[in-house]
Amino acid sequence: MSNADKSDSKSKLPVKVSIFHLLLVLMGANVMVLLAPDFGMLNSFLYIPDMYSWSSIVVGLALIVTGFKGLYKSV
Repeated sequence: MSNADKSDSKSKLPVKVSIFHLLLVLMGANVMVLLAPDFGMLNSFLYIPDMYSWSSIVVGLALIVTGFKGLYKSV
């Protein structure tokens, strides 16, 4: 009987996903895929200077890191 009491205490708390932070992660990934130098989709048919391409990588990484910081919240 005591085993049943121990299993109830090990249950995990529910987690809430923040939609705003999820959108930040998706926007950061899209910016990186579109404007990555020598790889991005827009760079394949348009000429975009390296100054904008490399800064878009930094902005994309910043958006992804910011999004993952607050993505999961315990209820």
